[in-house]
Amino acid sequence: MSDPHALRWRIPPTGDPGLLRLGLVQIGLGAVVCALILLVAAPREMLGPALLALIPLAVFAAYRKWSKYQQSLAGSDNVWIDQAGVHWLDGAGRQQTFVRESVQAFRLACEEDTLRPVPSLTLYLAGGFESQPLELHPPADEDEVRRLFTSEWSLPERPATASLGSELDYDLAIDVYSECHDEFQEWHWEGSRAALTELFDIVAEVAQLPLPPTGAKPAGRTVLARRRAASRVRILHDPSSRVGHDTIAAPAARLQELSGLGIAALAGDSSASPAGDHSDLKFDFRLGRGNTWTFHLHMRDNPAP
Repeated sequence: MSDPHALRWRIPPTGDPGLLRLGLVQIGLGAVVCALILLVAAPREMLGPALLALIPLAVFAAYRKWSKYQQSLAGSDNVWIDQAGVHWLDGAGRQQTFVRESVQAFRLACEEDTLRPVPSLTLYLAGGFESQPLELHPPADEDEVRRLFTSEWSLPERPATASLGSELDYDLAIDVYSECHDEFQEWHWEGSRAALTELFDIVAEVAQLPLPPTGAKPAGRTVLARRRAASRVRILHDPSSRVGHDTIAAPAARLQELSGLGIAALAGDSSASPAGDHSDLKFDFRLGRGNTWTFHLHMRDNPAP
């Protein structure tokens, strides 16, 4: 039986406002192009009526686009907070819960990884995990959620931490240069043998971290690759595998495999070339059918300029 005192709201699973804006811009540009064509090609006696007819057509198309967007936002509540915990419905319609005893603190802020630029709720969970951000939509707003957690749950509120672009947002720094090419599914790492080995040791270390509970962000390490141009690499222990841009996320077995492939490539090069101070190696890391990444290791023992 549902709690009548629960705070309930809906997070639309679709309805990206960016796509709506893009669609409206496309309609506007299309109307302008049609008007220019009419100005050039239409007979003078038909120009006025044709331009007048173009206006309601553009308005109707824009209304249809806006109406479909509004329909995507409609639906029943899929997030609620009661005395038992924080509940939500996943993509398959199954109820998931962070029980009250597992929630240690909360954060209210606009997050980078939400669909809409609205304030979101993030929970700090037992075991050092953070929940995925939950967008706030009426009747849930920052004041009401803050009142509920501070007054009824007696939870502390933590300030928003630095974003991933912050200079302070990393766990450790390694003298490695990192460059990812998503379009070619290639990742290039450059550094000394010791630095590259340290990076693969971290991959193996992350594989030992616990898996996140449902709805929580995966545990991992953020490495600052500081050789030449600084960049960040997030290595995450996650139930699913994904590689790209600045993230390597995979289950423990796949992370161990990646670490083993890297260590084996470095060890093989050492056997073939004892100096091993200027070598270019590579190996393939297969995530699934038709999804293979190539890791290039550029051994450069000389200090980075």
